[in-house]
Amino acid sequence: MSAPSSRRKRKTRKKQSKRARKFRVVIDAQEIAVVYKPNWTPDTAHFEFRSPHRPPRRIPISETGYLSHFAEMAEVKSFASPQEYAREAALSLLRQRMKNPPDSRQLSLF
Repeated sequence: MSAPSSRRKRKTRKKQSKRARKFRVVIDAQEIAVVYKPNWTPDTAHFEFRSPHRPPRRIPISETGYLSHFAEMAEVKSFASPQEYAREAALSLLRQRMKNPPDSRQLSLF
């Protein structure tokens, strides 16, 4: 049997780089489940911040318990890890929420 071609290796490597990774971060003493999808588009990563509870509860960065966040891959790679980027992004989102609190007249989605 011959060795796999370099073409096949590249395809495998590319598939692996798109694989979603799950981890948790702690923000404001609350655990948040994160799904990180690198290369969601060629130069963009996707982060899903979710409540780890069922049914979902409010998390510091979202009243609904879910927040979708997109980032440039270059920015994500400038951090030590995707976990570190997610933590810093969540802290930045929290600071923005504190400056501009959500409208209390907005109805709940759930």
